[in-house]
Amino acid sequence: MQMFILIKCVIVREAVVSTQSTGEETAEQISSICSYCSRMKRGRIYAAARRQGYNVVAMGQHLDDLSESFFMSVFHNGLLRTMKAHYTVTEQDLRVIRPLIYVRERDLRSFAESRALPVIAENCPACFEEPKERHRVKQLLAQQELLFPRLAT
Repeated sequence: MQMFILIKCVIVREAVVSTQSTGEETAEQISSICSYCSRMKRGRIYAAARRQGYNVVAMGQHLDDLSESFFMSVFHNGLLRTMKAHYTVTEQDLRVIRPLIYVRERDLRSFAESRALPVIAENCPACFEEPKERHRVKQLLAQQELLFPRLAT
């Protein structure tokens, strides 16, 4: 028996990297394109959720995303931090959850492929100009996991 959950999907198509002069910082004014882009995408997701009247946003980041973000923060900002599993935004009107944070990327990919679900490739809008930093960190962690197989457990 298969069960299906119908979830309404909202697609937002807006330029993220080239913010117009609306008081927001532009990509050229910041040190990390990844953190900038991440903030811009989250802002658009929050705005779309509010327009739809939602109060919870479920993000799809997995354990590998959190690990990569942690090391990017260490290397680029000197800070020991990563994404939170859940939090309430500053305005207190949206709760953000990340239900997949204990799941490895390879397990999610395997599940998706076994169900013929689409797998979206890395889609950083800035990577055509900027270094593919997340990819570099992903490769670094993969190398370390060969040496330390329990790294992500």
